[in-house]
Amino acid sequence: EKSILLESGFDELNGVDWQKGCYIGQELTARTKYRGLIKKRLFPVTIDGSPPPSGALVTLDGKEAGEMRSSRGRFGLALLRLDAVAEHRALSAEGATLSPLRPEWMQLETSDEP
Repeated sequence: EKSILLESGFDELNGVDWQKGCYIGQELTARTKYRGLIKKRLFPVTIDGSPPPSGALVTLDGKEAGEMRSSRGRFGLALLRLDAVAEHRALSAEGATLSPLRPEWMQLETSDEP
């Protein structure tokens, strides 16, 4: 599965040099940032129930909200749609309940942050 640097928060972790010239994916990354097209972000989640496998569909009210990327015990990482996270409601994946956690450093482009 491919994702872009901005979905994983690399820009906020100083993992992207906006002054550097050519690198693989540079045009897409810059265009996405400056047009504000980030619709998904990688979120830490708490898991209530059996941890879903990597690649499991994450849903909100039966509608696709993202994809589980990894898990260990009660915690995991999921690529989630920002509009689904803004609902401030629990998400589901393979029978487990997921609750997104927003790290203090994470800035979201939505006006209604979790």
